[in-house]
Amino acid sequence: MKTAKIVIGANFGDEGKGLMTDYFAHEAKKQGKSCLVVCHNGGSQRGHTVVSPFGIRHVFHHFGSGSFESADTYLSSEFIVNPIIFQKELSELREKGIITKCFIDRNCRFTTPFDMMINQIAEEYRGDAKHGSCGLGIFETIVRSGTDQSDTVYGFANRSVPAMRELLDNIVTKYVPDRLQQFGIRNIPAKWAEILGNKDIIIENYIHDFLEMLEHVQTVGEDIVDAYDTVIFEGAQGLLLDQNNLEYMPHLTPSNTGIKNSMDMIGNRTVELEVCYVSRTYMTRHGAGRFDTECSKSDINEKIIDLTNVPNPYQDSIRYGMLVLEDLKNRICSDLGNVNATKSLAVTHINEYEVNQEELRKVFNEFGIYGSDGMTHDDIYQI
Repeated sequence: MKTAKIVIGANFGDEGKGLMTDYFAHEAKKQGKSCLVVCHNGGSQRGHTVVSPFGIRHVFHHFGSGSFESADTYLSSEFIVNPIIFQKELSELREKGIITKCFIDRNCRFTTPFDMMINQIAEEYRGDAKHGSCGLGIFETIVRSGTDQSDTVYGFANRSVPAMRELLDNIVTKYVPDRLQQFGIRNIPAKWAEILGNKDIIIENYIHDFLEMLEHVQTVGEDIVDAYDTVIFEGAQGLLLDQNNLEYMPHLTPSNTGIKNSMDMIGNRTVELEVCYVSRTYMTRHGAGRFDTECSKSDINEKIIDLTNVPNPYQDSIRYGMLVLEDLKNRICSDLGNVNATKSLAVTHINEYEVNQEELRKVFNEFGIYGSDGMTHDDIYQI
């Protein structure tokens, strides 16, 4: 790894991290450099949209957003794998003619269908007090997973199929009821009890997806980053959702959303480093929780059409808010600390809501500033 780019969402997510990852991968490809995208936090709930200059569109969950530009992907030990969603996405990418290598860290945790069910049952039980979870079982996977190696991709892969069945059956019959009791749910709701009545079929399908996933990946360790010229660390969610942002509890994501994971992986390596924070010209937020500058969509732009962030029963509709540049600068500088790197800010969605570029340059005078008024890497320019 000679060059490293760290792409971080500066707000609540949905800022354009996929776009900037695609841009950096495109630049590496133009220079003939090998490129690896590292997904270092979150899991399948990440949805990073990339549109190619030829109009091919994809929302990336398990694969790095540089895949259109032939970048390979590494899912680090802090990433949570969902074999069901992995297989679906792999099929979608192949249909679009995208063939790329994917490496999975042997210590990755993995989500089961039952983690997802617990998540969704709990959110339904909370009613109006729901956390605004995506319903994909990310936090539930962390709660269930311990230090036992069988709770990692490598550990589960090294079990026999009968042992896989036994582990999953124990999760359904013992763990699920116990975990629901912790939420105060004494009886599994009828619709979910009916679904769980087909647990044997669910388990067989899950094992099939897990083994199929293993056919299309390589399990590796962190030193995979040393095999590439350029490594792009593609963050998920945003700084305001970091697990340590206690002022916003409990509506956070259970991971480090800033530069911490990336810097831990870079370690003592000598690299040419750029940290790029990404923000729309306005703010958005999924689900419940504090949102100090929230406003109506019409205050931003009534004509915004977002094909990725569609309403769902767990997070409802996307919310909108105003962007305060000084606040943006403060949280970015807090995350950066004393890191020695080229600092940049990428401002996206300029076509939807204009930003005062003179004020932007004044507030971020020591940053390089990218602007984008479109959805492809060809739409990115220097401000």
